[in-house]
Amino acid sequence: MLFVLIGLWTIGLLLIVTDPKRQTTRWIASIAFTGGSGGLSAVIHDDVMPFFYDQGWLTEPVAGMMTQAETICSLVCYYGLPYTFLMFTVVYHPHYSSWSLRKRWVPWALLIPVLVSFAFEPSADDPIPYRFVTLWTTPYILAGIAILIHATVKERNSFLRKHRMLTTLAAAPTLFFALFTLYVLPTYFGLYEWWRYNAWVIGFTLTVILFSSFRYGFMGLQISIQNQKLDYTLRAITSGTAILNHAIKNDVGKIRLFSEKIKSEAGQADEEQLTQDIEVIMNASQHIYDMIYRIQGQTQDVILHEEELRLDRLLEQSMEAIMAPSPGSVEAVRELRYTGSIRGDRAQLSEVFTNVMTNAVEAMPQGGRLTVRLTESKRDITVEIKDTGAGMDKKQLKRVFDPFYTTKSGKKLNFGLGLSYCYSVVQKHKGSMTIDSKQGAGTSVFINFPKKKGGRGR
Repeated sequence: MLFVLIGLWTIGLLLIVTDPKRQTTRWIASIAFTGGSGGLSAVIHDDVMPFFYDQGWLTEPVAGMMTQAETICSLVCYYGLPYTFLMFTVVYHPHYSSWSLRKRWVPWALLIPVLVSFAFEPSADDPIPYRFVTLWTTPYILAGIAILIHATVKERNSFLRKHRMLTTLAAAPTLFFALFTLYVLPTYFGLYEWWRYNAWVIGFTLTVILFSSFRYGFMGLQISIQNQKLDYTLRAITSGTAILNHAIKNDVGKIRLFSEKIKSEAGQADEEQLTQDIEVIMNASQHIYDMIYRIQGQTQDVILHEEELRLDRLLEQSMEAIMAPSPGSVEAVRELRYTGSIRGDRAQLSEVFTNVMTNAVEAMPQGGRLTVRLTESKRDITVEIKDTGAGMDKKQLKRVFDPFYTTKSGKKLNFGLGLSYCYSVVQKHKGSMTIDSKQGAGTSVFINFPKKKGGRGR
């Protein structure tokens, strides 16, 4: 049982340290801590107390304290494990955001059977009142397993579905086995020692968690480690000048393209079109100035200068700058359904959208469709930039946010800093940036801004 204790509490601690603000992380860490408490209870009974007895240290007061500690740890496991598991599955479900606003009483209601259990006296030599406890732990665990399976089936994002499948594989078999060994077998068959076999199933769970953490990520564990690595790498490779060079390269390219366009259409272009082209040049030059101002003094981090801004207008400006000089082989589709405002850094976000759109257009040299969507949900404002280009394979997709990594190696002046910079800026806005891509099926970039704390919609 020492293995169970160390393994579960280590996983719980790692999850809390790497991503303490996320509800799902906190609840699954709670599962690890409550399950590990059962292991600690067994360690106290099987190892610590006999060791103290052999050493002659097991005095009556010490024995009383250890018995009390063993009882508390046992109750934390018996009562806490089903509750924390069910709460985790509820929070983890993709529709939780729509439930949480209307069902805030649910966590408190689910806690009632746990508290009522303390009012029942267990039978002689029993650690808990098995018959009553089994009445509520059985539906709690079975409902949690059903919610996990339902969440996996309902997930439409193939990348997230893989994560949900791994989470279900790690949690469902262990909790189903624990349902029988901890509750059903003692209650109805008088078999009290089968809980010792839980160590084998927990060993399987830990194997799944470790494998998925290294390979795909588990409950944000790998993602958080990658985020920290990315943050340190960005600070190590640049004092601000590399990012500045990247921004200047893009804007100088715009200025050159529009200047050539104006020159070639001299005497032919109508006044309105000429005014629009000049505005693009002026916006690009202003953006260069803004970026120089923000990264002056060898700043090692992205500093935000927030203001109220409308994402739909910012996206429109970025699309005009990208699409105007193109020969027309790329069709632009706008679906900007959110017209509210958020607090953000205009220059930095403009750079993010321009970078992503430029990548999308460059991925379609033979033509295609660039789709820009702006939508809102109850919790997030989402920008989706989608192309119909060649897409990326899994190996490229894994490295796409790495600094200096680029899929456009044949091009000069391509530093491979675009997406890593965009990623950093979005993170600074308390948002998230994910990419879904398949070879031959194009690429979709999703940028989510929360409506609260740094990305509040108005």
